[in-house]
Amino acid sequence: MQYLKDEVREKILSSALIEFKNNGYLDASMRNIASKSGIALGSTYRYFKNKEELFNTLIEPVYNKLLLYVVKIQVQVNNCTNENCPEISKYITEILNNITSFVKESNNELLIIFNKSKGSKFENFKKELISLVNDIFIKYPTAEATDENTKIIVYTVSHDLIEGISFILEQDYDGDKIKILINKLLHFYITDMNRLFSPKV
Repeated sequence: MQYLKDEVREKILSSALIEFKNNGYLDASMRNIASKSGIALGSTYRYFKNKEELFNTLIEPVYNKLLLYVVKIQVQVNNCTNENCPEISKYITEILNNITSFVKESNNELLIIFNKSKGSKFENFKKELISLVNDIFIKYPTAEATDENTKIIVYTVSHDLIEGISFILEQDYDGDKIKILINKLLHFYITDMNRLFSPKV
């Protein structure tokens, strides 16, 4: 009996993942999820009391792992100064490597967190990631002394890097290709930042 319950629950979760991926949290429908899973709507509500609980069950494990990495790096960045910071690109690379490590097993969940979580408790993750990348770039040895215009450029670069990752996740690429593209994107932006902050001769 427990086996059947677990099977039904997995069917609901599998259908929900597709529904959230296709329509996002706000526009996803419990009726559609029940229909696609072949489970009566009333039975679906016996397993998950509402759309929010179903969404959280799917997304929270991946989100929590990502958050652990982000918080760890945020603490390192907050504690570093121009004198003791390692190469700035190390932090950015570490963030993106942690993201790409989820690609094969949790590509759909990553896509949902980055692009389809509006209206849920996860909707600000991308903004927080942009802010962290900006904080890292601002720690660049010559960045803190830069003018306001350069700071705007730094934030724009941080924003575009994360939006670029969001765009790559949204494409129907396999995990290996996503990793390659994200690494190439990172190289492009790090090169730009090196150019922006390189001493002028």
